[in-house]
Amino acid sequence: SLTPELQSATLKKLEQLMKNEKPFLRPDFSLPDLASKLNVSIHALSQAINDGLSKSFFEMLAEYRIEEAKRYLIDQPNIKIEEIAEQVGYNSKSSFNTAFKKITGKTPSEFRST
Repeated sequence: SLTPELQSATLKKLEQLMKNEKPFLRPDFSLPDLASKLNVSIHALSQAINDGLSKSFFEMLAEYRIEEAKRYLIDQPNIKIEEIAEQVGYNSKSSFNTAFKKITGKTPSEFRST
């Protein structure tokens, strides 16, 4: 079991890595990749994310990707939504749209036009 101190330290390292290196932009990014980069076990990392953030690795990954996509949609109005989906790690426009709508309550097009 993960101690509160270890969980907190792991989540802090996780946040720094995601902010500075943005590994989530790679379409093939996975929990084992992340655990390796943070030098923690897959199990410990999964538990830290599940318990500390109250979400799964995939929910967390989607949130980071969609936050990045929101910036692109605002800062780069001439880039197609499909291209933004690819830039933030999605292989399909439909899975990007589904995740975007689930997290923001809007489609990428609706978000961009507000």
